Amino acid sequence: MTPEERFIFDLEGYILIKNALSPEEVGTLNTIADREFGQPYDETNFKRTSRVSGWDSACVNLFDHPSVVPYLLELLGPKFRADHDYCIFMKNGARQGGLHGGDGHATGRAADHWYRYRDCVMRNGLTVCTFFLTHADVGDGGFGCIPGSHKSNFPKNLPADVRNNERSAHYVRQPAVQAGDALIFTEALIHGTLPWKADHERRALLYKFSPGHSAWSDNFYTAGEFGDLTEQQKRVLTPPSIGQRPDTIENWEALLAD
Repeated sequence: MTPEERFIFDLEGYILIKNALSPEEVGTLNTIADREFGQPYDETNFKRTSRVSGWDSACVNLFDHPSVVPYLLELLGPKFRADHDYCIFMKNGARQGGLHGGDGHATGRAADHWYRYRDCVMRNGLTVCTFFLTHADVGDGGFGCIPGSHKSNFPKNLPADVRNNERSAHYVRQPAVQAGDALIFTEALIHGTLPWKADHERRALLYKFSPGHSAWSDNFYTAGEFGDLTEQQKRVLTPPSIGQRPDTIENWEALLAD
């Protein structure tokens, strides 16, 4: 992360990585999605499924994609692990979602939703990397958040009508993204899904990561559910542990130094 990116993430609770995926990777992932999740929409114009990582080796490669690994190292530490993954697809008119999240200590809910800074180091609990397979202009909907709310002391004071997408508020932001971009945010950030207003389909793959000692999902990955994995991917997919857990990325200090 550049100094400016550290400033942005600490300030706002998320960071947008432009062109994290190449056009060829986006095309391949869209073809896989057509093959694996091509069933028609129901009347809600919203569909979602878990474990998209099982669709194809190209989806497995998102667990340790080189464009996002340096961010995961800085935000979660050298022993980060994959927690769970799923996708969200939407067509015009879909309204499922709303805003949720916030620091778990302030909300009294999920204990793994947290952000901390100490001695020039940022650390997070459950953290999300969203890969966008289609674009979203400002006003189209999709991912939305309240920048800076990962440090809010009053997340429970968010009005219900704003939380449920019944009223627009100036402090809710929907960043513009292009196909191939990735957006990383902490679950301590108040975030969610805004109604989809664009004519084209929204396609987003969400891969969630945790520090090596913690978990949100108790449905852990096993190497046997995938095909050939690299040794690094096996470490990424290891269940949480507190003992002598190896670093997820070998020689990670040199990677960050570059």
